[in-house]
Parts: sequence; C-alpha cells; structure tokens
Amino acid sequence: MRVVGFRRSMFAAEPERPRVTPIQSRGSRSPIYLIHDLAGHIDCYRDLARDLGPDQPVFALRFLSDPQAFQSLEKLANVYLTDLRAFDPTGPYILGGFSFGGAVAFEMARQLEEIGQDVPLVVMIDAWIGADDRKLNSREQLSILWEKTKEQGFPFLASKVRNKFASWADKTLRLFLNLAGRICHGLHLQPPSTVHLALLERANLGLLQAYEPRVYRGPVLLVACSRKLEFLRKRGDHYFGWEVLAGKHFEICAVDAEHISIMEEPAIREVAQRIQEKLAAPEV
Repeated sequence: MRVVGFRRSMFAAEPERPRVTPIQSRGSRSPIYLIHDLAGHIDCYRDLARDLGPDQPVFALRFLSDPQAFQSLEKLANVYLTDLRAFDPTGPYILGGFSFGGAVAFEMARQLEEIGQDVPLVVMIDAWIGADDRKLNSREQLSILWEKTKEQGFPFLASKVRNKFASWADKTLRLFLNLAGRICHGLHLQPPSTVHLALLERANLGLLQAYEPRVYRGPVLLVACSRKLEFLRKRGDHYFGWEVLAGKHFEICAVDAEHISIMEEPAIREVAQRIQEKLAAPEV
C-alpha cells in the first residue's frame, strides 16, 4: 500500500541509514533497543534509561531521512532490523518504543519471530493501532477531563487548559511547516531542518495509519495511559487496540499519565519499574 505524502526529494539529499545510538552503554544486562518516536526523537528515552539503573544498557535507533522510500511500516522495520543485526549480530534483542516507536518495535519482533529468532520482550509505551476508530472521541475525552478534575481539583484543570492551548499551537505550527515543505518542493529547494522534521512526522504517521499488524505471540508489555484504557475497556476493547496480541505472553499495565507525560517524571519511573519487573520474570 502506497502512503500518500511527499516525494523523496523533499527529504535529505543523501540517504541516511538509521544508526544505533547509545543512551546508556554500560551495564552487564542484555541491552534494550528503543525505536524513535513519531517525530524521530530519541532524547525522550534518557529519563527512562536513568530510571532503569546503571546496570541496564539502553540504545536507540534514530530515524531514517526518508521513511517513504520504504512505503510501509513493515519495510521500515525490516531496514531497522538490518542495521540492528549489523550492530549486534547475535542478540538477544529486547525491543521497545514510545508511541510510533512501539509499533515499529512490535513489527521488528514479529519479523524476527518469522526467521526463528526469539525476542525476550517487546515494550510498547502508549502505542496505539493506527486505525482512527481506536481513538477517544470528544465526549470520552471530556468525561476523562471531568473525572480527573473532580479528583485533583482546579490545578489539574488549569494544567489541561495550558496543555490544550500548547497542543493547538503545535498543530498550527505543523500545518505551517507542512505548507512550507510543499513550497520548498515546488521550488526544488532543500527544506530547513524544522520543516524536514515536520515532513518526517507526517510521513511516519502515514506509515502507522496504514499498518495492519499480524499475529505475534512473544512476550509483550504494553504500558498504557490508565484513563484511556478504562474507556476503551468500556467499549469492549480490553487490549488498547492490540487484540491481535492477546495471549498468555501479552500483558497490559496502566500508568496514571497523559500520552506525552508518560515519558516524563514521575510516570516514567513507574514505566521503568514495570519493565524491570517484566525482565526479571521467569518467562523472560
């Protein structure tokens, strides 16, 4: 399936392969390999690496310059696997990622399973299936807002209002940057770095929305925002959209955080604790 978007010429002139980047290279345990988020960022994993402790090596795969060269998340994951296996030929490969990165990590694990390679654990941090019907509608979001305001009071409501205005400003900026990208493309100009990143985010979103995951039965830990999980369960969706994974090796745990704040303190400390517990379990 071809993803609608921008042509290859809108990205960096020289193709850039993903490189495995150390976040925390020391430690005696098997390393964890984390895939960049929707915008191509890997700095979001620094707090997680710190909370996992000094004995846990953590590496991250930074983004490709042009994900659309591969036309699908499956092809993107395959290229990332090639680079990962070149960096670490034997494994084991403990994979994970936040949001978009979690979906890519899952697909990488599925492809490793196809060739007979065991993956000790896949960690998906608030990773959604790309289909639009998995998202919370406005009424459900307002209900969550009301319940949280009753629990935590006006300071919570004020923070949500600030965050909402910041989100609207961010969306407006993205629209402007994508328009700037179209103009650069029409004039055959190399886009500035900020425009390039906006185009990358849009391309990655297209890959995620087109992605249709296939069955994978290896160990998976999905760390999800608690309120979203509650409302999805009321819909009859008990697996955050990942029902294809349902099995004895699939576990969901809830963290009281928003989609962005789940990668920040104090929520990320709980995420790290859940990962440590799962890695210490006998089946892992």
